[in-house]
Amino acid sequence: MKSIIRVTSMILLTVAFVWMLWLFSSAVLLFLVSLVIASAVRPFALRLMERGLNRATAYTLVFVFVLLFLGILIGVIFGNILDELQQAGDGLLNFYTRVKTEWPQGQSWQQSISSGLPEREDLIKYLTGENGRAIINTVVGVGSGIVGALAQVIILISLSTYWAIDRTRFERLWLSLISAKRRSRARDIWHTIEDEVGAYVRSELIQSVFAAILLGLAFRFMGLPYPTLLGIWAGLTWLVPWVGVVLAVIPAIIIGSQVSIPLAILATLVTITVFAVFEIWVEPRLYGRNRVSPVLVVVTMMIMAGYLGIFGLLIAPPLAATLQILGRELLTKSGGETVEVTARQQLRVLRERLHYLRTHDQHEEIASLPQRMSLINNLEGLIEDTATILRRDKTAAQQTITTTTDEVSVSSPLPS
Repeated sequence: MKSIIRVTSMILLTVAFVWMLWLFSSAVLLFLVSLVIASAVRPFALRLMERGLNRATAYTLVFVFVLLFLGILIGVIFGNILDELQQAGDGLLNFYTRVKTEWPQGQSWQQSISSGLPEREDLIKYLTGENGRAIINTVVGVGSGIVGALAQVIILISLSTYWAIDRTRFERLWLSLISAKRRSRARDIWHTIEDEVGAYVRSELIQSVFAAILLGLAFRFMGLPYPTLLGIWAGLTWLVPWVGVVLAVIPAIIIGSQVSIPLAILATLVTITVFAVFEIWVEPRLYGRNRVSPVLVVVTMMIMAGYLGIFGLLIAPPLAATLQILGRELLTKSGGETVEVTARQQLRVLRERLHYLRTHDQHEEIASLPQRMSLINNLEGLIEDTATILRRDKTAAQQTITTTTDEVSVSSPLPS
């Protein structure tokens, strides 16, 4: 009877938990995205902390720098975007006028298309609505969308800063919900996910931004129309695996061919070259060779786009990376590798805690005690000695494997 009650209680709690997640899905997603942002900027904050800054100041400076960089970038390109959007609108109207005036004398398919299109004046009246109300509603909708996006960005930055500063306290809270036997393993998996997802997101965002900047400048130098819009589109398509380069090339070919065929070919070659350079040389240095499966990213993007639209597309890549890392940690890691990686992760956690104790504001009486500084110095020495032993053991193991392989090769020559 007790087992039935226990199972029933677990089922009801699980259903209630899933229902609460669904009910507060927006808040949960904002919180998860804030965790991803905090993990992505952590290495920059740690470098500042190594220079003597406390945790709060380091993360504040990192977020201020990121916001300043994005603000300056948006301010520089905002005017160009408005001008190019206006030019694109005028170009579409001129193309529509040319279709209505020239295609009726063209081939049969052109005549059938032009005959089914309304006149230019009727189209303008339809788009603008009565007394321009459609345009006003569109402008108001875009403005409210921008304000909502800025509010979400502020919430994300605030949550990320709060999580980054009080990371240890949050970890202790949710780890207390796990049994002591599994707590160490859960903490190691969590740290691995944080580090690798942060590295993945940091790599993708940096490459996306710089791909947009480089291609935008290259298109402007070549004289391609709408270079800023094409550069931004190319930066966004970089986030799409496999077909991203195709999605970036198609608009460049269409717009470049309106000027000349050689310009379209040149724009295509430049786009492919930039994508190849980032894929072959830049990404391995930013993220490493442990790539996230493109199939998993594409499937996750399809599911999240149907559920959350554009926001789902943005959070799909880090979600796919999290799923892959979690599956690898739970299913495919061997015992020896787990021991080694666990030891290194524990050393990293201890370093962070000791750095926090050294730099965190304490009472003057406690901070000035020589016993406190001596204890911290001794612990740091023990950590460095342990790291040295781990490196020595790894080197010795590699040398043993190499020696064994050579001996087997010599004692078992290949038949002639």
